[in-house]
Amino acid sequence: MSSRRDPDAPDGGFEVITAANPSPYTLAGTNTYLIGRSGETVVIDPGPEDPSHVARVLDRAGASGRRVALILVSHGHSDHLGAADRLGRATGALVRKWGEGAHPLRDEELLPADGGGVRVFYTPGHAQDHVVFYWVGPAVLFSGDLLLGTGTVQVTPPGGSMRDYLHSLERVAALSVSLIAPGHGPVIRDPRTRIAEYLAHRRERERQVLEALAAGSRSVPDLADAIYPGLDPRLRRAAEGTLLAHLEKLVAEGRARRVGGHFAPA
Repeated sequence: MSSRRDPDAPDGGFEVITAANPSPYTLAGTNTYLIGRSGETVVIDPGPEDPSHVARVLDRAGASGRRVALILVSHGHSDHLGAADRLGRATGALVRKWGEGAHPLRDEELLPADGGGVRVFYTPGHAQDHVVFYWVGPAVLFSGDLLLGTGTVQVTPPGGSMRDYLHSLERVAALSVSLIAPGHGPVIRDPRTRIAEYLAHRRERERQVLEALAAGSRSVPDLADAIYPGLDPRLRRAAEGTLLAHLEKLVAEGRARRVGGHFAPA
């Protein structure tokens, strides 16, 4: 587990504490962010249910005499949400997330914070309850699992939707962003390029799916074999889930159809 201040972040920077939960899905671990320097701090994505991670967050806030005033959660997956209750009890801070709790987050709501506040944008796709947080003054986007520091995002039905995911990427592409602080991996310093790469990658994957279906009816495992040769077995479930999300999008658009447990061109 590591704690660091990003020296190149605008407006004095922010702090990131990476939880000790590395995996092929979480990369080095889940990033918890602290923003604000005027006696109060906002915590974004408290991380997994790990007492040592919560202790590190409290230590970093306390080291500079700040009080944790608000806890924000990008989505309900356990590697982002798990520590929320523990951190909330320790600090008395309100935990806010999409669709749950006494004070659920609202789309485009502006939350108080140093640097002009933090605006909420609803960005489903990776998860139905996914939001991102836009730190207005420094123009930093805390992207949760919408975009990662390296690699691509898993989108798996039924909780994930490729149609929603692409719409969410297009939504954040319209923002003026100086940096993206992702839920996993390093800071993204060329946001416009990375978002464009993500959109292009998904469009290329869709083209590959349609090309594979043109040969005839295929199952999801068959498609995974064709499209992901040499795939790390640990990523097989994610690959098949994301292919299913692409297929469901194509079916909804009338460009593919289900044939029993297989898919075929429309």
